[in-house]
Amino acid sequence: MQKFCVISAILILVFLVVPTSSSLADASRCYSIQDHDRQTYCLATAKREASYCYSIQNRNFQQFCLAQVKGEKSYCYSIQEHDLQNQCLASF
Repeated sequence: MQKFCVISAILILVFLVVPTSSSLADASRCYSIQDHDRQTYCLATAKREASYCYSIQNRNFQQFCLAQVKGEKSYCYSIQEHDLQNQCLASF
């Protein structure tokens, strides 16, 4: 029984830590989003690639995207829209 628990724990950790192709499947759903900035944000967060954020036209949303993808709270302080800034800060 103890051996089974150890093996189960290892398998759970592997599935949580190792990236799978499901993130790519999730990213494919982004292409159905009509709004360009929202589509780009979706791709950036799904693929965890900050380069997408730089094509977002709305400067506040661009900074929000960079904060989320890079995991850096400092980008939140560049957001001028008060509600979005608070949402960004709250995510950290």
